Amino acid sequence: MGPGVKKSPDRPSWVERIRRAAWLIRAGVIALLFAAGVAGLLLYPILPSRRSFDLKAGDIAPQDILATRQITYVSQIETNAARTAAAASISDVYDAPDPRVGRQQVRAAQQIMDFVRDVRADPIAPTELKVGYITAVQNVAIQSDTANQLLSVSDSQFDQLAQQIVSLVEGAMGGTVLEGRVQDVTRGLELKISSDLPESLIPLTLTLADPLVVPNSFLNATATDQARQQAQDAIQPVKRTFQPGEVIVRAGEPVDETDLEAMVALGLTTRQLTWQNVASAIFASLLATAILITSMAAQKPSWAGNLSHVRLVAGLFLIFLFGAQYLVPGQQAIAFLFPAAALAMALRALIGLEFSALITVILAAMVGYLAQGSLEIAAFTAASGLLAAATLRQGARLIGFFQSGLIGALGGVAVLLIFRLPTTGFTTDLAQTLTLTLLNGLFSTGITIVILIAVGGLTSMITSLQLIDLMRPDHPLQRRLQQEALGTYQHTLSVANLVEAAAEAIGADSLLARVGTLYHDIGKMANPGFFIENRVEGSDNPHDHLTPVESATIIKAHVSDGMAMARSYRLPQPIAAFIAEHHGTLSILFFLDRARTQAEAAHQTLDERPFFYDGPIPASRETAVLMLADGCESAVRANRPASNEDIDKIVDRIIQQRLDAHQLDGSGLTLNDVSAIRDSFVRTLRGMYHPRIRYPGDEPSPR
Repeated sequence: MGPGVKKSPDRPSWVERIRRAAWLIRAGVIALLFAAGVAGLLLYPILPSRRSFDLKAGDIAPQDILATRQITYVSQIETNAARTAAAASISDVYDAPDPRVGRQQVRAAQQIMDFVRDVRADPIAPTELKVGYITAVQNVAIQSDTANQLLSVSDSQFDQLAQQIVSLVEGAMGGTVLEGRVQDVTRGLELKISSDLPESLIPLTLTLADPLVVPNSFLNATATDQARQQAQDAIQPVKRTFQPGEVIVRAGEPVDETDLEAMVALGLTTRQLTWQNVASAIFASLLATAILITSMAAQKPSWAGNLSHVRLVAGLFLIFLFGAQYLVPGQQAIAFLFPAAALAMALRALIGLEFSALITVILAAMVGYLAQGSLEIAAFTAASGLLAAATLRQGARLIGFFQSGLIGALGGVAVLLIFRLPTTGFTTDLAQTLTLTLLNGLFSTGITIVILIAVGGLTSMITSLQLIDLMRPDHPLQRRLQQEALGTYQHTLSVANLVEAAAEAIGADSLLARVGTLYHDIGKMANPGFFIENRVEGSDNPHDHLTPVESATIIKAHVSDGMAMARSYRLPQPIAAFIAEHHGTLSILFFLDRARTQAEAAHQTLDERPFFYDGPIPASRETAVLMLADGCESAVRANRPASNEDIDKIVDRIIQQRLDAHQLDGSGLTLNDVSAIRDSFVRTLRGMYHPRIRYPGDEPSPR
């Protein structure tokens, strides 16, 4: 962090506690209102069972017991059996490798080879006695022929051999060697032998190194039990489905536990279910709320920290569930116009695929509940929504929404054919229902677009439609950049290509990253001539007439000027973040070095704060990618590398500088992400700035 960055004072702990408590209260109110809304929409009149049986496990069924309606329920009996099987499938868990064991074995290898070296150097002892000394070595069972080989090799070969053995043992013991699975490690030792070692010494090397590789990781019974318990906990509830009229238990057959469980689920063991149905709706709403809360807590999506975004998601879900209450009950053909795919596509565009899929599945369960446990309508809702969301690309254009809506409708058609063909065949009613299902695709697409336009206009969330609009080269700011700072515009396009490819490589939002990059340097339009990309080579440099601090002030101002333009043109906050964060708190190094040189020459103390950007540092993966790409593209363009290796070195240097300056600490990038970004930059920059052959006639004419 540069000296020009001011650290915010620590807030009193009670203020943080109050703010945290207030946030939790607001979040709790949202959760309670959501659960209450879902429960209220699920509560509807349910007809009582026409038949009930007073049976227990082991009793003989007096008659065929049939399902009175379609139902899908969670079978606790089968769920418990699945969890038992899951626990049995978990392998043993081992402790972390003990480094002391590794050090001990490396020392042993060194001591053994030092001892053999001393024996070899003994000028008096006969060969037979030397062999006896070597075969008596502890830790390694050395045979006579092996000892003779150790004595027969030259001194230089023995030195190579000893060094290789110690290196192999050190490498193997530096990793994980599981108890009872040492051979898994020793089998790979030969692949790690140096190519400099003579081929004739390889068998001898392996003979001596293999016994020195011992377990350093041992079975942990407690951890194994915990892992098996976690496997049991991870098993999702197993569901059973019955169609109307399907036989649960045949007359004269004993009723087992699973049969009794099915009868309870269908209400065939009691005559009055009113309060149970009410409780069921309440539990369904609480379960849906709990799934969403736990999923958000586990995955920590970026949008979940903003309660307005959470309210938006909850509100959209309740609106669609409200619509389902009018369209779905009764399972008439009109039920298949329910636009579940619209919610799935809207949430896919707003918050991502994972939560869109989760909410689609929850909505499908609620819709099936409203349809008196209909698996068909639940599967229809899930299939159409999931297919529409999964096929919608991030940043899709309008045609992409229509294509995904159609694919979702085709998924609904497939579900209908799966359920209807075996029972009714292809009838006129089925054809009409299929037609409504195809129309559902267009209906869903239209609703999705309306939702995205409304969300983009009413909230701070940025939608793919907004991003596509901002990406147009005829956008007023982009047109101004082309006209007023053409060099910056060309630089921006080059950086955008780098950023987009790298964002795709790490699974970040590539459309947001590209669009944000297109606007990150708009502030340079305030003083375009002071930035090198806008000057013709050989032209007058305006910085030659300024002091370093004046130059740095102008250069640094392009960030604040850009933010002012972003506010003036009402750019969304996620786009403005690229302007504010792309330099973080880095130094303006060129003018800082010049100022330091002048200060040293004048024996003055330099205030370095004006030579550092004000920040903040990147707070997202996308803005962090831009920071890295901006520096790499500028450095490669300025240095004009003559080879691919030069490009590699420049990229490595720029990325390491940003890491050393802690500019990526708040971005969420992992080391794996940084590695993938680096590889993407190198590939793209090699294509952009690869060395070119100068053909005859290309030489400049003499002046």
